[in-house]
Amino acid sequence: MGGDIQCLLINSCKTKLSGYGCEKSFRAEKMKPGLSGNILPFLCIFFLAACGSEGGVEVDCPDEEGGEDWFWTGKVCRLSTKGFNWDVHSIAPALDSSDDLYAVGEFTAYKKNTVKYAARLNNKGSLDGGFDSDSDFLSPQIIEPARDGSGDVYIGGRFYIDSTIVGIARLNLNGSLDKNFDAGTEVEREVKTIAPATDGSGDVYIDGPIRLNANGSRDVNFNPVIKAGHNSITPAANGSGDIYVSRSVAPFFARLNDDGSIDTGFDAGASGLNGPVFESAMATDGSDDIYVVGNFGIVRLNSDGTRDTGFVVNSSVYQFQRGKFILPAIDGSGDVYAHAANTNNEDVIRVNDDGSIDTGFVIGEGFDYNGSFPTFIGGNGHLSDAAITTDGSGDIYVAGKFTHYNSQSIVTNLVRLNTRGAIVK
Repeated sequence: MGGDIQCLLINSCKTKLSGYGCEKSFRAEKMKPGLSGNILPFLCIFFLAACGSEGGVEVDCPDEEGGEDWFWTGKVCRLSTKGFNWDVHSIAPALDSSDDLYAVGEFTAYKKNTVKYAARLNNKGSLDGGFDSDSDFLSPQIIEPARDGSGDVYIGGRFYIDSTIVGIARLNLNGSLDKNFDAGTEVEREVKTIAPATDGSGDVYIDGPIRLNANGSRDVNFNPVIKAGHNSITPAANGSGDIYVSRSVAPFFARLNDDGSIDTGFDAGASGLNGPVFESAMATDGSDDIYVVGNFGIVRLNSDGTRDTGFVVNSSVYQFQRGKFILPAIDGSGDVYAHAANTNNEDVIRVNDDGSIDTGFVIGEGFDYNGSFPTFIGGNGHLSDAAITTDGSGDIYVAGKFTHYNSQSIVTNLVRLNTRGAIVK
């Protein structure tokens, strides 16, 4: 039947019929040999009529065992081999000098290769067949590289290992489960934030905040006095063992000492943050300053928590609520990449060291999902994460749920951009 799966549209609905009523979308099944070519259109008519006639159609296309990648164009299910077949939730560079990239998400295939939920890609974009996760992690939420040069990674979410619910696991370089790291019953919940310590201890922080030892056990010497870190945990860059954490209440951001007590020498309340911090990143110029992003925009804080008045971002053009990432450039410019949105589409922008927008980084119409240009203004958006390459090029990877970039190139859920915003193929 070729490369398309047809579905007749009748005034459309954005739902599917199920035992519990109508849901957001329905799945189109690839027709098996011997079945009438009219069966699928008939089923489409039935579902559309049953669900009503409002909204636009959204069809979940077949997910073949052979690794075929089908996406919905608005009229047909079409075969693509450009990337991951489902959403990518998180990406992270391998820190073993390989320049590889890790990815986790809902995907089950990459460029016709079967790979479930966790993958390692080579610097040229091919799948690393030497990394084969032997566990079904069921859509992990986050991945972070270990800081010991091993190439190992931590993954977080809520999944089963040997019939036990866990929120964090460590994978070896080949994708196998590191059985020397066992959080056991310490973390029987979903983990959305992971931050390996940078002080050489081998410890790792998770939202709570909780500090785990190198073997996964809970560090009883870390006793934070506040609940924090559910959006962001960033280890200090000065080797002190301190961490910066997001908070749900004013002053919304804090620095914790190595024992979990609040560092009173850092007062974010003086910076005027008026809402939750969604992401943070240390400046890379040796200043010990830190960037934070939230509904208030992007702010650079000095080492004492006061606002750096030499860095001012105009939030009238771009908005930053639910910002998923902020990444300092590695070219010594002092610039940062950030997740942002305007009234037209969702963007990645590059911000100069004074807060002005770098107009030399051009992404045009940005990212779209089957022709629609979602923003996270009032919604969740479709970009999920980004990472700077480790090969010295300064390129940036962007991940999420999208099918095209700048209305030209077909890219599915992961793309690499150079420092001018063009696709690196």
